[in-house]
Formats: sequence, C-alpha cells, structure tokens
Amino acid sequence: MATVDTPAQVVFEVVLAEIALKRDKPQVALAAYADLALKYNDPEIFRRTFEVAALNRQPELMLEAARLWVEKEPDSTEALNILASTQLLLGRYAEAQPILLRYFALLPEDRRSQEFLRLGQRFPAQADPQRILKLIDAVTASYQSVPDAQLARAQAALRAGDDAMALEAVQRARRLQPDSEPGVLLYAQILSKRSPVAALNALADYLSTYPNASSIRAIYAQQLLVADKSADARAQLQILVAQAGIGPEPLFAAAAIAIQAQDPPLAIRGLQRLLTMDSVDASLIEYNLGLAYESQGELAKSRAEQQGEATADADAVVHYLKVLPGEYYVAARMRAANLLARQGDLDAARALLQTTPARDSATRAELVIGEATLVRDSGDVAGAFRLVDAALKKDPASILLRYERGMLAERSGQMALFEQSMREVIKRDPKYAQAYNALGFTYADRNMHLKESRVLLEKALSLSPNDPFILDSMGWLYYREKNYSVALEFLNRAVSLRQDPEIIEHQIVVLKAMGRDDEAIRIWRAGLQQFPDSKELRARGKALGLDRALPLPPSQSL
Repeated sequence: MATVDTPAQVVFEVVLAEIALKRDKPQVALAAYADLALKYNDPEIFRRTFEVAALNRQPELMLEAARLWVEKEPDSTEALNILASTQLLLGRYAEAQPILLRYFALLPEDRRSQEFLRLGQRFPAQADPQRILKLIDAVTASYQSVPDAQLARAQAALRAGDDAMALEAVQRARRLQPDSEPGVLLYAQILSKRSPVAALNALADYLSTYPNASSIRAIYAQQLLVADKSADARAQLQILVAQAGIGPEPLFAAAAIAIQAQDPPLAIRGLQRLLTMDSVDASLIEYNLGLAYESQGELAKSRAEQQGEATADADAVVHYLKVLPGEYYVAARMRAANLLARQGDLDAARALLQTTPARDSATRAELVIGEATLVRDSGDVAGAFRLVDAALKKDPASILLRYERGMLAERSGQMALFEQSMREVIKRDPKYAQAYNALGFTYADRNMHLKESRVLLEKALSLSPNDPFILDSMGWLYYREKNYSVALEFLNRAVSLRQDPEIIEHQIVVLKAMGRDDEAIRIWRAGLQQFPDSKELRARGKALGLDRALPLPPSQSL
C-alpha cells in the first residue's frame, strides 16, 4: 500500500493497525483505519478501512469508507461495486440505483453480461422481492438488447412471483441469444411450475439443436431421473460418457447421476475417462471409483450374485488405496478397511487403519473409533472397549473417544460407566446433542427415569431438530409413555429423513400396539426387502407374529 510518496506518519499508523490485526485486535485496527480515512484522502486507505470494517461487521463504517472511495475514484468499477453491494446489504435501494447504473455503464461489454447474471444474487435472502424487481427493472431498462440483462429481469420477476413477466423476459433473452445455457435453464425452471413435462421438453428441444451442450444434458438426465424416467436418464448419461470433447465437470456430474440411476458400470466408465484428463484431482476420482465399485457390489449382493459382489468390493479397495494424503485420504482408508473386514480379513483391515497417519488428534480418534467399530462388529465388544479405553487414556481431552467409550460400556453391560461417560461429555461439551440422545434413549429403551429421559431428549432435539435418530428416540419415549399416535408421528418423521432398520423396527412395534397389524406387516416386509441382513428387524417381526399373519416369499423365509 505504501509508496515513496506516502507520508511517514501514514506508514507508521498503517503498520500499527496491521500489527493490531495480527495480534487479533480487530477493533483497535478498525479505529486506526477509521482515523486514517478521515485524515488522508487515499483510495488504498479507504479500501483497507472497508475491509477491516467488514471483518468487524460494521456496515455503517463499510458504507462510509466505500462512499469516500467512490468520491476519490468515481470511475473505479471496484469502488462502485463495493459501494452498491453495501447499499444493497443495508436495503438502501434508491441510493444503490444510480451507483449500479454507473457501474454497468463503465464495465467492459464481456464483464457486463456476467455481472447481469449475478445481479439477483447480490441481495440478502430476506430482501423484499418486489423491491428487488423494481430496482433490477430500472437498472436493466437501458439494456433491452443484452440477453443477460433480460435474464436478470426474468430471475427477479420469478422471485417476485410474476411468472408472466418472467416468461416474457426469458423468451426475449432466448430470441436474442438462442444458444444461452442460463436462458434455457431459467426457461425450463419457469415452465416446470406449470408442467414438469413441458420443462423436460424444453431441455430436449435445446439439445436437439445444440447436442454438445454437455452441462444441459447432465441437468436433463438428472431431471429425467427425478421424473422416474430411469431408462431415458441412462440413455442421456451414455451419450455424455461417450461425448467427444466433454469437460471434466459435466463428465463428473454424469458419473454421480449414474450412481443415483443404479448404473455403477456407466459411472465407472465416466470416472475412468476422467482419470485420462488433465487438471483433475486424481484422488477425488479414485475415491469416487471406490464408491462406484462399492455400489456395484451392493447391487450384486441384492441380486444374490456373490462373485460379482466380491469382485466389486476388491476393485473398490484397490481404488481407495490409490487415494493420496489429502481431503479424501482418511475416508478412503476407512472405507477400504470396512470392505476388507467384510471380506473376512479383519487383521488386514485393522492393520490398514493402524498404519494410516493422522494429521491431528481428532483424525487419530476417528481412526481408533473406526478400528473399534470393526472389532465390535466382529462380535468382540470387550476388545473394542479396551481399544477405545486405551486411546482415551492417551488423549483424555477427546470428546469423540469419551463418547464412544460410553457407548461401548453400555453395549458391554457397564451401565454406571455409560452414564458417567455421557454426563462427562455433556459437561465438557454442553452442545453435544448425541450424548443427550444416547442417555435419554437408553433410559427410554430400558423403561426407566422417563422424566429425565424427556428432559435429555428435548435438549438433544433443540440442538439438532432434524436428526432422525433423535426423532426416533422421542418416538420411542412416547411409546413407553403409551402415547402411540404421537410416537408414530415422530417415527414417521425419522424414517422420512433416514431409512434405518432400527427406526423401522420401532415403527412396527408402535403400529402393532395400536392394533394396525396390516400396516405393521407391510412396513416390516418392505424393511426386510431393504435390509435383508438385519437380524434384529427379522427377529422383532417374528416375535410380534408378523410372519404368521402373512407368509413371506421363499427367499425371505425365516
């Protein structure tokens, strides 16, 4: 910022302000810069004052710094942009209008179009849509022949609920620029409010004229999948995966959608092609190849193709192990270990996690818990407890390890240690919702301390209101209190957020208690189709006599 012409006193005060920032004293820095802005008519000082004011969330000072900056540099698009943004943030639309008009007038033509597309995103979420529409309409009035200006008007009209105006503006934009991808997407969005089929047709018509529009084809495939047109979606994905010259982003999107469409082989082809492209994150692709092969294994398992499942799992492990240290490294090693354990090689799975380097204590705790889960799932709950207990002694500050040790204590019958652990977690981290939930659910499950269970679960729900497992716990508490209708409401909400065999198990118990046997049978049978390996769900249905009420097909016999 300082130059040879900058007065020594300015340099001195700037240095002091920056030192204050580095010492985590932003208010001191803000006061210093505010003083500098008043003393010296320097654009760079106005810029830095604005930045520090924004850091301190001082909108009025941000506004004043931006105004002074524009006064000093009236043709600076950066200064005009920052002033307009601050005015919009504060809801001062009348003041923002002339600033925005000047800003767009000074922008080069190529940048102007991009900024028109971003114009609607500059307003706070709670802003009045009608005021937004009025301002954008005024700002774009002089740009009737600019397609993206018309799209900005269409977006604002759609936000304000004026579909007719939105449709008129987007059609004008498409006449000006027929190949506009934002134009056809906004057009389809408007049409979908009246007719999802019309929106799909609009995308199909566009692709018939512009077949190489890979991003639009990926969105079209996704929308076909949403409309339960899986075969049509897969046909579009096949075109994408084979398309010459496709970019990495739409190809990656095609692979992700192929997984949703239950076509892992197609996803694998797309991901393998991505590995041949420059400037892609190879570890991200290898991780997703692992996920795709895992998905292929799950499909083979559901079709009772044991060889296909084993081969897919082995391929998944290979790709997970190719992931290099970084964002996906630990997750890939954890998934590889789970697959190795599922293949029967628990020793190799544990060795893999034990040799995975941890960048910090939280990662180390995550790896220990992952290993303990493998040991527990093998039937050795005591061994899993010993593993976590030893790790906690080395890292007593770890909330994750303390919580996990408590959960394993409950599984191994050490109720006093379980309660002590959960209360200690809550004491150390009063916002740890799962600790309240674990203690509250255990009391409800054992039909004891139900008043305290309610206090704990209500606290958990206040901290995490959409957690399906906490909703399930509340449902189970209401069941214990014999308030079956409310119990079912909570359980239905839980299962809508997360398909889980334990939640389904609770549903059928409550339905049975309500005398709604046919519904209980239907949900139980559907649950067994979805979770055929759930011994608990199968046993619960048998204990309730649901198997006698309606025989299962041979493949699902008990």
